[in-house]
Amino acid sequence: MSQLKPWQVTASRIVLADRWIRVRADSCVAPSGDVVDPFYVLEYADWVHVVALTDDDRLVMNRQYRHAAGEVHLELPGGVMDAEDADPVVAGAREFREETGYAAREFRHVVSLRPNPSTHTNRVHTVLALGASPNGAPSFDNGEEIAVELITVTEMLRLIREGAVQQSTHVASMLLALASAGRVTF
Repeated sequence: MSQLKPWQVTASRIVLADRWIRVRADSCVAPSGDVVDPFYVLEYADWVHVVALTDDDRLVMNRQYRHAAGEVHLELPGGVMDAEDADPVVAGAREFREETGYAAREFRHVVSLRPNPSTHTNRVHTVLALGASPNGAPSFDNGEEIAVELITVTEMLRLIREGAVQQSTHVASMLLALASAGRVTF
């Protein structure tokens, strides 16, 4: 059993806060006595990813521009959970409908992970949606332009192996949800 202990926070201040992120600067002392000051912490709201399968075993995917990378990426539907979202499944169903115009017969929680526990406070919740089908028009947020694509599980696994899905948390969510659905084993 590990005897590692957490750092002691001696001071903390918010250096940036807006609707998407809060950046906190902590003054810390490690158990060794080393001072780590400042240590920046990114306070994000939780995120939700939806791994949605149609009845003919295709994944409902999004293709959209990601400004930090300066590229268009193939990704899972999902997004930031609202402050009033207590249930990742409800938030996932809403984000899925808004981004794709699809609904599903069944939504279920698969796993909650931390995207980067060294600097981020949030979790990413993976929701599996089964029986996905079109159910109206998408409703995009400001600045969103999304192309919805249907991709077979076999093709998606090839794309993952080739590095065509660049968002690592999406890869983890997809593989864990597909395992939960009995489509892959590892």
